[in-house]
Amino acid sequence: MESLSEQEIKYREDTTKVYRELLSIPTVNNAFFTNNDESNENQTSASIIVSQIDITNKKTKFYMSQKTILKDSSSSSKKNQVISSAIQQELATSIISVSPSHKKVLTIKENPSTEFEFSFDITDGSHLITSITSKDIHKKILNDEWFGSFSWSPCEKYVAFIADSKLNVTGFFDKEPKDKAIGDQFVFRDDWGETYSPVANPSIFILDIEKEVVFPVEPFPSEKISAGQVIWTPNGEGLVYVGWNFGKRKLGIRACFNRSSSLYHLNFKEFINARNQWKENQKLDPKQTKLTTPLQIVNLIPNGNNGCYRSPRFTPDSSKLIFLGFNERIYAHDTCSKIFSLNWSSNNITQQQQPPQSFETLLDYKNFNDSFPGVFCQSLPERPFIDEKTFLFSTIIRSTEMIVSFNYESKELKIIKIPSSTDGGDEEPKLYVLYDIDFKSKKYLIGESSVNQPTKVYLVDYLGSDKEKQLIYSPKPSEQCNSIFKSFNATIHNVPVSKPTPQPYTESIKSFELIYLKNKNSTQSSPLGCLVFIHGGPHSNLDVGYVSTITYLLSLGYNIIIPNYRGSTGYGKDFVDCLPGYIGDLDVDDCVQAINYTLDKIDNTIDRNKIGVIGGSHGGFLSAHLSRFPIVKTSIMRNPVIDIPSMSTLSDIPDWCFFEAGINLSDPTSQYHTLPSMEEIEKMRKCSPSFHIENIKIPSLLALGDSDLRVPPSQGLLYYRMLRERDVPTKCLMYPKTGHSLDSIDARLDQWVNISLWLKKYLN
Repeated sequence: MESLSEQEIKYREDTTKVYRELLSIPTVNNAFFTNNDESNENQTSASIIVSQIDITNKKTKFYMSQKTILKDSSSSSKKNQVISSAIQQELATSIISVSPSHKKVLTIKENPSTEFEFSFDITDGSHLITSITSKDIHKKILNDEWFGSFSWSPCEKYVAFIADSKLNVTGFFDKEPKDKAIGDQFVFRDDWGETYSPVANPSIFILDIEKEVVFPVEPFPSEKISAGQVIWTPNGEGLVYVGWNFGKRKLGIRACFNRSSSLYHLNFKEFINARNQWKENQKLDPKQTKLTTPLQIVNLIPNGNNGCYRSPRFTPDSSKLIFLGFNERIYAHDTCSKIFSLNWSSNNITQQQQPPQSFETLLDYKNFNDSFPGVFCQSLPERPFIDEKTFLFSTIIRSTEMIVSFNYESKELKIIKIPSSTDGGDEEPKLYVLYDIDFKSKKYLIGESSVNQPTKVYLVDYLGSDKEKQLIYSPKPSEQCNSIFKSFNATIHNVPVSKPTPQPYTESIKSFELIYLKNKNSTQSSPLGCLVFIHGGPHSNLDVGYVSTITYLLSLGYNIIIPNYRGSTGYGKDFVDCLPGYIGDLDVDDCVQAINYTLDKIDNTIDRNKIGVIGGSHGGFLSAHLSRFPIVKTSIMRNPVIDIPSMSTLSDIPDWCFFEAGINLSDPTSQYHTLPSMEEIEKMRKCSPSFHIENIKIPSLLALGDSDLRVPPSQGLLYYRMLRERDVPTKCLMYPKTGHSLDSIDARLDQWVNISLWLKKYLN
């Protein structure tokens, strides 16, 4: 370990303090309407959940605050009064669900001292209604953007959710095996990859509030389908869910919208009747330990063309099921989605076991030159409808995110213009996300942020003539943080490509966007260095929303270029489709062009001898590629892709390695094979950074997660060792129990300070 000078020690202490200050700003996780008094139309209640890192105890803590918005009907002023709870309530868990009536709240806690034990607490506005414990019923509860959240039945007696099923297996020497499969205890089972290891059998479970029990929907066909995103039918007699068909192998599902799936209907009424009868029979014959009555399940899209469907939502009049997806085989992990609808008839489905006959595309793919570039969102809100025919959602639109309304009858789509927060003058480009919608009051909750404004929460009246927004939550950064926010500004630029886009996209795609973050301290007399901050994916996006780590890098005295290179999301389907087969070429060229364009056309105060690159995953892949260009002086890579051939046999997404390298399947029903051929290896190698290792001479810092299943740490270690062999200055940070996103507490607290010290050494 090299010793530091007093000046270097002071710099480390000062920059650590700055990072601590930025981490003290809470992150808004969610906002939702709660316990609204229907008799008082002048009052609205909402809850806001924020998270914050407890640096001392190395844990993330969650807090909830209550907001009551009072409208003064006697006043001519449009502003309402916002009453906040005096003290934020610390939450023991972040898993919270509000009932459709907004009158009940479900909180789920896992018992850390007992495996597979969970507590389900139901409260109303004033007291605990009941607390239900489940033990050894299921394993990990899956409450996220991929497998969905908790769904309340219309009567609010049941809650459906997704959890990993327990396997009924045991060893050879179990003295009381009962009905368990003997000898299958250690049989290998595929899981759903990054973030979800060892989740192998996601299934539907039911919380029965009246009977105070939790039970599985069984026998669920988990050998064929993994379930997720479950919702109730409007009459409460059925469940609709997404079912992923995994064939011979499960591949990583996180950030992969293209996994083959369909929508299914399960007759809950028949299931619960069969379960109740089984319970009665069990009293007479205790040996009946299993429910064996087959589940009545209907595939709602039997001719789905190997498609991928997600986010089912019923219309307010129960006549249609709206959802997102692709009605064809898609190979890119993320691209522009379509919006679909099915005509809904519960009688046909439950009595005749027939899928709906009418399948309609409401909104088709959009492309780069369309005024609206298409749907690029994870899912629709849980309650998306603002009126009988119109639903809202937030979606990436080029370098920002905005809220959109769509009328499924007229097919009219509108980008909702949110009024400015400031009075005149230049304003930073803003990002808007949609949290919750109250159908009755026609109001919705949104988050607003920008590169130098942490998220604020607003209440918006949909019927208001100018969509005026009411601020209900705003963080309170320290003076030091506010000073940092004022020290830079953001602009979005359209950059002409230097290398033509391949056919058939040559004429339609001639530019890409970059976001430039200008440090106001950078002048011609005192120029500052510049970092190129590159997103991963490659079918992903970086926008103008607030990111604390980018703010931290700006506080160190750098300008930042953020290129949304060809292949990025938010710019149309063709903008995504033009990159596969050209990674390591088009995307690299766009990043170089972003640097040259910024230097020549945007800012002449940048110190051209102090340009560094930083990126994670595919952004790390591009950072490694850019390391061979003389203009780049140092490179920082977070879990980078280095050698695609070796990654193809280890990653949870081997299909990415084949498809992005330009290796296509002729049959849309087939899968990529496990072991690439010599010809395929050569093709993968030529687009990998490892192919250019002899040309890489600059100091390089790597940050790796030892539990990364997407881009295994062996990729970064390979690069580290190849550079060490060549006497290139390099350093590798390895974080235990940390996955691909490097978001463990240890990694979040350590890597960015290490990055700041690396930049101080090699870019200043």
